[in-house]
Amino acid sequence: MYLLKSGFDVNIYEKNGVAGGFCTSWQRNGVTIDGCLHWLIGTHGDSGLGRIWREIGGIKDGEIVKLDSFFKVFYENETLTFYNDFDKLERELNRVCVCDKDKDEVARFLDVLRYLGMFEIPSDIPPELSTQPPKLDLSFARKTISYMTRTLAEYAQKFETPIIRYALENAPVNKRFCVLYFAETLSNLCSGNADLPRGGSSAAMHNVTDRFKALGGKLITGAPVSEIIIENSMAKGIKLESGEIVYGDYTVAACDVHHTFEKLLKNKYPPNAFFDSDADKEKYSTYSYITAAFKTNMDLRARNVSEIYKTEKFDLSGKEYDVLSVRHYGYDESFTNDGYTVLQVFVDTNADDYERIKAMSRSEYVEFKRRTGETLKRQLEKYYAVNGDVELIDVITPRTYERYLNSYQGSFMSFPLGAKMQQPLYARRVNGIDRLYLANQWLMAPGGTPIAVISGKFAAQLIAADAEGKLPKEK
Repeated sequence: MYLLKSGFDVNIYEKNGVAGGFCTSWQRNGVTIDGCLHWLIGTHGDSGLGRIWREIGGIKDGEIVKLDSFFKVFYENETLTFYNDFDKLERELNRVCVCDKDKDEVARFLDVLRYLGMFEIPSDIPPELSTQPPKLDLSFARKTISYMTRTLAEYAQKFETPIIRYALENAPVNKRFCVLYFAETLSNLCSGNADLPRGGSSAAMHNVTDRFKALGGKLITGAPVSEIIIENSMAKGIKLESGEIVYGDYTVAACDVHHTFEKLLKNKYPPNAFFDSDADKEKYSTYSYITAAFKTNMDLRARNVSEIYKTEKFDLSGKEYDVLSVRHYGYDESFTNDGYTVLQVFVDTNADDYERIKAMSRSEYVEFKRRTGETLKRQLEKYYAVNGDVELIDVITPRTYERYLNSYQGSFMSFPLGAKMQQPLYARRVNGIDRLYLANQWLMAPGGTPIAVISGKFAAQLIAADAEGKLPKEK
């Protein structure tokens, strides 16, 4: 989009039948399974990220769905709702607190949430083109340091209130993330800057694709790339798996960075920073989901969109769980067809789970998905108070993400922004290659759609600067 506006001719070669990568949906048994957006940071029109979404067409005014809550927890005989409103959230947390110490911590936490609402992800220009050195905000560091140095699971132990502990350990943000990431997400939700586009992931991507084509861009789908062509230390174009060679003045690799270096660049240009991160499994571990999707005719409009249940322990292929994390799509009429919509149940996975699933034979994998779906359906019917038809229609695993998106270890985001890691900022250029740029969610933890779209804009700005001879030399 930004390159088209700068006067470039732009062709996108897409591996799959539709553009969007992780930001996608698909049909099963007459209903839509949304594979991505649970919230979208940058929906406020006055934010920098909000302006990007509107410039590329991902968000349209009047087509935003605002949810009342982030999630609701059912713990034994109690409930706790994480409202998307600072004051309501504070009152709700204080309602369940069992001691003054916990109320004091709630006050500190809400103070930080309100403070974080004043900040947003830098999205104006890439650091390489900035004439101002990055500012060190000491007040931000002082206020948030305790949330940077604890994981969400560790922070949960500060509370004596059982339902708060359980909520933090099982929130829709992985418990290995530092508390600050959870707080930033919740702050954006409470500030009205993390809502949802009507129609979900596919609607957003169709809007972007339509805008791209209207500006003169060309999208070629079903065209997986096998190699980036390098001649005399310069990217000259790409080779498709069909054997076709496409030349261009600039090349942008907008896919998983591991796939770029290992497959498209044939391991000839090792990204040392990435390899170092991959090797440090304690700080830079990967994670993903197993998701079971169900078709249902239940009327879900009065339910919280995301609900988490404390369950009796149940076994899922050798691992024990005591949580059921459920999300429904009855909040948006565009997800309802002939009275039916979708429920999804999520199970966190890690790198070890990925390796275990990856090692399965085809028949073992099919059986694993069947058993997983049936087990989660039983739990859903037991704890979700099901009153209507419920049909298992799909099971998505890390292996699904890997097959469809060439995703490293089946990850749907980059590394968790953990308490022990420094924020990695990976280069957008490849050492030793001119006119090749990276644009993907791996360039900054924790990844996701905001990082992906910002990296795309930054790559376009760097290319435009290069074409004008204004790109600073790499150090």
